[in-house]
Amino acid sequence: MFPVLYPYGCEWRRLWPPCRPVFQAAPSSLRCRHIRRRIEELNRDLEQVRRHRKKQRQKRRESSMPVVALVGYTNAGKSTLLNALTGAQVFTANQMFATLDPTTRRLQLPDNQEALLTDTVGFIRKLPHHLVAAFRATLEEVGEADLLLHVADASHDRFAEQIEAVESVLKDLGAREKNTLLVLNKIDRPVDHQALEDFKISCRRRVAEVSARTGTGLEELKRLIARHTCRQQRKLKGWLPHGRTDLVALLYRQGVVYNVQYAEEGIWLEAAAGDPLWSAVAPLLKTPTN
Repeated sequence: MFPVLYPYGCEWRRLWPPCRPVFQAAPSSLRCRHIRRRIEELNRDLEQVRRHRKKQRQKRRESSMPVVALVGYTNAGKSTLLNALTGAQVFTANQMFATLDPTTRRLQLPDNQEALLTDTVGFIRKLPHHLVAAFRATLEEVGEADLLLHVADASHDRFAEQIEAVESVLKDLGAREKNTLLVLNKIDRPVDHQALEDFKISCRRRVAEVSARTGTGLEELKRLIARHTCRQQRKLKGWLPHGRTDLVALLYRQGVVYNVQYAEEGIWLEAAAGDPLWSAVAPLLKTPTN
């Protein structure tokens, strides 16, 4: 049921004999039909976006690389952090909802590990439920992530309230119990160090302090990300056929290679990899006979 829309400049007219005033509402009916059609078009477009992103997430899962999602209060510096960690050139601005569409970039981690880092829309305090629904296609990235980086503006005088507001939205999304690192950003600015220390004592999350603008703390953050996203790696040891150098290259990119030697018997390999890659390599290995 839509509210009655009165076209601008329309006038009432009275019938004779005197009676209740009536309104010529044909133009309003046309507008209502137009609004309904437009809503249907937008819903179809949103559904296409959801299907497209679902396919993208499926491809990410098949790549065996962990997915890390940046979440946080609006204007906390999430896009700046993504740029600093990955060398991307994502648009940043000192304004609310500067990011409305998720952006994903490859993140190089220590020990030859990689992850996919995704930026998301900023949250606000008491985010209305209908607004959560409007951003559902974007926030679905949160539910699919292996790790959340909750980015907070440490220089804000109400940073604790903003952190709690984000935690509340994560709870509404069913993601509050996901593996999460709290990243206190903008420590290059004047901050209340005593308030930060008091907050960290009571915080149940693992905390990292960084400055996306200056680069302070980013290497330690990468190590923490690697530690929290490292899926259970299984050892590989044996001889690969000569023709499977492609698997060696894949292990260099997505696993950890300890030793590779080329001999007449084949390619001697000592490495470790997550389950998907391990399952592809292990059946081809010939273990040495004593």
